[in-house]
Amino acid sequence: MSRRFTYIICLLVFSLFGVKSLFAQPVVRAKIKQPSPKETFTQDRQSSFLIHRFGVKLYLFPDRKSETLKILKFGEMVVYDSLSLEPPSSDWVPLKTEDKLVGYVLRSAVLRVPKTKYLSSIVFESEKLLHLASTDLKQRMEITDALFALTKEGDFTGDDFTLIRAKAGFALKRTVDWMNEKNVKPDDSPELLDFLKKHQSKLLFDYSSNKYYVDSNYFWKLIENHPRTKHSDYAGYLASEVLPNVDCKGELGCRLDKLRRSKMRYIYLFPNGNYVPVYFKEVVKELKDITKDPDAIACYQPVSAPIATEIQWMNRYVVEYNLRYRKEILPLVQILQKECLK
Repeated sequence: MSRRFTYIICLLVFSLFGVKSLFAQPVVRAKIKQPSPKETFTQDRQSSFLIHRFGVKLYLFPDRKSETLKILKFGEMVVYDSLSLEPPSSDWVPLKTEDKLVGYVLRSAVLRVPKTKYLSSIVFESEKLLHLASTDLKQRMEITDALFALTKEGDFTGDDFTLIRAKAGFALKRTVDWMNEKNVKPDDSPELLDFLKKHQSKLLFDYSSNKYYVDSNYFWKLIENHPRTKHSDYAGYLASEVLPNVDCKGELGCRLDKLRRSKMRYIYLFPNGNYVPVYFKEVVKELKDITKDPDAIACYQPVSAPIATEIQWMNRYVVEYNLRYRKEILPLVQILQKECLK
């Protein structure tokens, strides 16, 4: 009886699932159409090629066993070699470097982008790598040098120049930040020492903390020379954020200097900037803390020249703010004027 029952159960299961699978239509997967050699050649000629990795090899021939002519660096400028005698390949790209070397690179090692998208592509790839913890110091220096090299070529003007120049400064910031976090010394390697010398005009060294910082004047000068470009606001944000994180220990001149040279200056230059709402709140909070007890403001007479200068500059900025910001910040600055500029 149990055998017969088992047999009936098997038939039922088979009838529910087995028959359906027997008559089910086979899944047909569409084949991915590979571009023809002619299409590959056409697309290559109309595109730019971005070296977006590290240690990319330029071979003499399209063969891994071929001689390596050069190790291409991140962002190194290359162009498609339309005079190559090799037939178009789905695996290799014929390229020519700025120093006139002609060879072949594995297609998987480069990024083919429309010529109009080269700038946005290298900015995106740079930022992606700079935010990765796995990107080491040498690679960060390589990215930074590549972006600064683009600002010297003269290929970018107007908004594009401001963007690439600001992004180069951002890359320099991320590089020295990494140095500071890892406690890397300037003379740890000849390459690092050369890198710091190359960019010394854009850097500051804080002897109290033995750390490097990007000079905020690098960004302010960029804004001054290109005041009405679309990315000036971003450069202003970077200028406000690169100041050394110095502990003023309550010293008035130090606190006023940090506040005026960063967030207050940004609001003055970019009244409608993206970061104004945040910076406005921080300015008000800091000034309220400084002036909460007017009698305790540390501006002993005769007041020092740096403190007097900072207060005068603050007043110049604030009187130019829009009504909403001026209404809340000006009374706080006037307290400083009353107590310190007697």
